[in-house]
Amino acid sequence: MNGHQQLSKSVWRKPESSGLMKNLIIVWLVQSYANVVSGRLCPSDPLCQCTLFKQNMDCSDRNITEIPALQAHLIEINFSGNTIKEVPDDVFYNNGLLEILDLSHNLISSLHQRSLYGLVNVKRLLLNNNYISYVHCLTLTALQSLIELNFKMNLYDSLGLNVTGLTLITAKLDFRQPTNMTRKFWSMPTLRNMDVSGVTGICNVTTLTSEVFKLLPKLETINLSACSINYIYIGTFRKLSNLIHLDVSLNRCLKFSGLENVTNDLPYTSIKTLNINKIHQANEFTTEISIRHFQNLKNTTLETLHIEGNRIQLVESEALLYIPKTMRNVFAADNQFSFGGFIKDVLNISIHFVNVSNMFTPHYPIEKPEICDFPEDRCIRSEDGHKRYLHSLEEEQNNIQPSISIPPNMTKVIYRGCNLRFEIPFLRVSSNKVKFIDASFNIFYSWKGPVKSFNYLEYLDMYKRIK
Repeated sequence: MNGHQQLSKSVWRKPESSGLMKNLIIVWLVQSYANVVSGRLCPSDPLCQCTLFKQNMDCSDRNITEIPALQAHLIEINFSGNTIKEVPDDVFYNNGLLEILDLSHNLISSLHQRSLYGLVNVKRLLLNNNYISYVHCLTLTALQSLIELNFKMNLYDSLGLNVTGLTLITAKLDFRQPTNMTRKFWSMPTLRNMDVSGVTGICNVTTLTSEVFKLLPKLETINLSACSINYIYIGTFRKLSNLIHLDVSLNRCLKFSGLENVTNDLPYTSIKTLNINKIHQANEFTTEISIRHFQNLKNTTLETLHIEGNRIQLVESEALLYIPKTMRNVFAADNQFSFGGFIKDVLNISIHFVNVSNMFTPHYPIEKPEICDFPEDRCIRSEDGHKRYLHSLEEEQNNIQPSISIPPNMTKVIYRGCNLRFEIPFLRVSSNKVKFIDASFNIFYSWKGPVKSFNYLEYLDMYKRIK
């Protein structure tokens, strides 16, 4: 009995009374029809392991070892997570309509001149997380429509790729700097988004100068997180007038002192978001924000600041006054703020949202510090040059004032998980528009109150889970 006879006979089976059985029969019939092709079972063809939906084919994580012949009508193909070792010449010759090709997380070792030949309409190409050690100088030039390239986590140096003639908008690359020489990117006059983060790739640049982004004039987004950056020279970002989002987080050796050269350039940009999370060592002594760290921000268009995990305890009086009037959101969790002389300054800033959760969160002592070329003293220097160490949290808690100042336009506050251990006394809060307060997972053991002046408050969470 051939496959078609089996299918025909199955159609006339008496249905079971159970709805589940009916569904199982229908699924079995459909699968049988799909698998029977001229009397030959389909699983011997790699394509049969893929899922086809209209013009999109998903072949990810299917143990595929080679790229099979593909249908010409496809728009998107996903081959990620397989064991493909090579991309044969002209394998995509018939795929002129293809727009998205994902070959990431495979075992590809080389790309020859005609490996990507025929992909004239591909806009997004993912080659990250392979073992590519050789790329022909003309391989990418065949991709006339390419606007996004991900080449992270390969053996081949990303800066050796020939992208001449391409109109790339987004590039995700490794940025290796094996010596102390400062490397620069090639000319990509249309590039807007540059991601060289060491979180998702390999980045070790140590030093940045004005030469690095010199030939990338239209950059809007730069991700330099976890790049082992020790020093950034003034002028590195100054000529990037379109720069909107800058991420230099997770560069533990940069510190606030190194940040000054970054903020010096920002008034010449269109900056909206700045991420400086964790630019201090995880287990070093507490730090202080001084006026000089913030003074260059005053003339920027910054709206959102990420400054989490920097072990901040003190803020110099009047430093907050240099926060630009455009600022709306501050993410400052995982610090060690002691609320002292800078409290009065918050009345004059325009932020609407602040998150200072998880203060005094312990950091694992086994975490190895990043090795720095520019070590600093583990203390704060005063203006007269003398060293002084920060006072303890216990000293600060003994001087808690029964008055709280809040930025007048703030509407949302998250003060969650800060291990605050004290009685809530009578408090008179400054005039504000706060509607939402999350102060959960603290240890307020008594509330004497009252707390006045939260006239717009709609939501208050002070829940503490008892184990």
